[in-house]
Amino acid sequence: MKLAWLVKLSWPALRHQAGRQLLALVAIMLGVALAYAVHLLNTTALAEFGSAAASLNGRPDLVVRKASGAMADSAYADVSVLPGVAIAAPVISGTAQAVLPTGARVNLAVIGLDAFQSAALSPELLPGDAANLNALLDPTRISLNAAAERKLPTGPLKLRVASTDTGVATTTTWQRGGRVSAAGAPLAVLDIAGAQLLLNRLGQIDRIDLRLATGISPEQWLRQTTLPAGFTAAPPPDEGARLSALTRAYRVNLGVLSLMALFTGSFLVFAVTSLSVAQRLPQLALLGVLGMTARERASLVLAEGLALGVIGSLLGLALGWGLAQLALHLLGADLGLSGAAGVRPSLPLTADQIPAALVFGALGLLVALLSAALPALAVQRMPVAQVLKGLGSELSPALPAWIGPALLTVGVALGWSPAVAGLSVGAYVGMFMILLGGIACVPQLLRLAVALLVWLKPSATVLLVRERARDQAGEASRALAGVLVALSLSVAMLVMVSSFRNSLADWLTQMLPADIYVRSSLRLADGQGTPLPEAYLQAVRQSGLAARLAAQRTGTVLLDGAAEPVDLMAREMDEQKLPLAGELAAIAPGSVPIYINEGLRDAMSLQAGQALNLRLTAGGAPLPVAVRGVFRDYSRQSGALLMSLGDYQRWSHDSRVTELYVWLAPGLAEADGMARLRALSPDPQDLELAAAGDLRGLSLKIFDRSFAVTTWLQAVALGIGLFGIAASQSAQVLSRKREFGLLLHLGFTRVGVLRLLGMEAALLCGVGALAGLALGLGLSAVLVFVVNPQSFHWSMDMSLPWARLSVLLAMVFVAGVGAALLAGRKAATGDAVQAVKEDW
Repeated sequence: MKLAWLVKLSWPALRHQAGRQLLALVAIMLGVALAYAVHLLNTTALAEFGSAAASLNGRPDLVVRKASGAMADSAYADVSVLPGVAIAAPVISGTAQAVLPTGARVNLAVIGLDAFQSAALSPELLPGDAANLNALLDPTRISLNAAAERKLPTGPLKLRVASTDTGVATTTTWQRGGRVSAAGAPLAVLDIAGAQLLLNRLGQIDRIDLRLATGISPEQWLRQTTLPAGFTAAPPPDEGARLSALTRAYRVNLGVLSLMALFTGSFLVFAVTSLSVAQRLPQLALLGVLGMTARERASLVLAEGLALGVIGSLLGLALGWGLAQLALHLLGADLGLSGAAGVRPSLPLTADQIPAALVFGALGLLVALLSAALPALAVQRMPVAQVLKGLGSELSPALPAWIGPALLTVGVALGWSPAVAGLSVGAYVGMFMILLGGIACVPQLLRLAVALLVWLKPSATVLLVRERARDQAGEASRALAGVLVALSLSVAMLVMVSSFRNSLADWLTQMLPADIYVRSSLRLADGQGTPLPEAYLQAVRQSGLAARLAAQRTGTVLLDGAAEPVDLMAREMDEQKLPLAGELAAIAPGSVPIYINEGLRDAMSLQAGQALNLRLTAGGAPLPVAVRGVFRDYSRQSGALLMSLGDYQRWSHDSRVTELYVWLAPGLAEADGMARLRALSPDPQDLELAAAGDLRGLSLKIFDRSFAVTTWLQAVALGIGLFGIAASQSAQVLSRKREFGLLLHLGFTRVGVLRLLGMEAALLCGVGALAGLALGLGLSAVLVFVVNPQSFHWSMDMSLPWARLSVLLAMVFVAGVGAALLAGRKAATGDAVQAVKEDW
């Protein structure tokens, strides 16, 4: 009852601070909303992709494959009779191209299965009713999932499949069957015999799914069973886990970035709470005289923080769920998760979301309580009698001068530490320490800036500015904390994104030197493009359309020591024009030179000059190679290698090519050249042609779209910081009415007071802007040279966008000075004179 009565006495002062409290509430709400929304987007996309992958792969205990290539369907008879096998289901898969009535093409994944054997293992791949299930047994009928039905017309389907050897496509017509419930990208399911016919793979299957007898574990069966020679058995791949591991760095980085607004908001809440308490110190001291204990005073301040945290977190969770729904509607699941293409996730309200909501809600509450903790402790320890006399009003003691430089030193050391489990943990901790060190250095920077005022003409205004800057340096540090964090993080992200984009543009220029690029629109089962028909290549050579031609073969090879096949690009190239990351190395005579990307280098701990062996197939003859150099590869995070097309063809005895680079003949326009190149094919729709400029433009557009979320998160954090400095400046000015009244009594004019405020704000905001720029450049160096290489295996060159950086600094400076002058117009009035009389 006593505490409630005392709170009631302080209510008018609290209500007077409602505007700034509302700003702190919005900061917490936005911080929680952005962090929760990003979490929902990532988890929803991964869950949907995992569900779609599980429906395609089925739920077998083990999957039997041939060590290299496809297996003969006669292997099914050998595997199905092995001891302990309850169900054995043969499966074949590939890619077909559906021909629309308009002539357009739609790529379609194809799965062929035995309906009887696969019913228990892959129920999502079977039609739901008996009539359609009978249709699946008909090898002339084809069943589609919902994604395929949305893209394809009703009635018979024309499907095209290219020959793996020649690249020439054949067209067949199929009758429609039922609908399968499998999620994900467009999919066609049919009887295994029909699939073998469609895919031109008679007598072949890709895998055999096994369900073991009750009581037999996969590990036990593998120990006790001898498979036919050349076969392997393993649990089905967890595609959801694979995608989760592949995108973990992206999701962690985006999650850390999403917390930027909450981190920035915490300093704003601290500044607002500190200023609110500072302005109410006389009232709080009076309440202390009237009987409020020190603990009750501290509890009152913490209760305000608790109320802000609870309300802000609840509103933030609701807003975050709405933002996630909006982002899924506008962006789909592809929020940096390129492997989730084709997935159409939804976001229903379920009990599974409660734990994450509690975590992010608690995070917002913790930020609010921690931001109120220091002011509460200061109120608890304040000398009540001295505060009533206008003394002892300093909320917290000044930090030792060595704290700032020490934190910066530790932060820089941690910022360059190696990754932990593939994550830049040390770099993030180092960036946090650098920010805290920068904030701690503000008082010293402000006092250093005061020394520059000696160049100004001595006057009472300059003297007042100098003395206030010296005496109130600690208060200035608190006021600048929020905007310093927001500005430095914004500078860091702006420099990192600009460096990445410029490096990507340079890389595209080096990797796409030709005018036009040609490849087949048909795909193999593994997603690789089919070879271009030799007849088409010969027609292009004889057409006179090209001043120069270069070919490329894209595929996969086996690298000794690598767990999975590695992407291969065999092309005609000039190594001096490659986007190299480091120097070229001398290699031993007799070794074939290869160039590996940074992802392969880091995954296998390779280095330039190292000798390796390549194989086309498991157990095939090895090709001795040596790493000649490392190249930048922004198109993938996984491993890949480059080698000369001539070396590849001599090794493989395979002259087929999958891409053609065309430099047009002089005087031939790009559009005309593309039309004439397309016309050389018997079926122009079988070709994909793109101009180099279009490919570069599309790549940069995808880049900008991928970083759109980053831009918005950065803008919100900067907005919170700008509002924070405006609120802090306004609060400080309005709290100095007595000081301004005294100055007016002593002969200052209203214009003179505003000039004083302008100089103080310019000094404070100038120091803040320059300090934020310096901190931001330091953080950007950690992002560019540490976080990105460790997280994505992408190195880049730093690029400073000075125009945008200047706009950022100007925004901070104008916001702070403008807010001080606007508040000063109200403070330097007759009310200020009245405020002086209250002290008499």
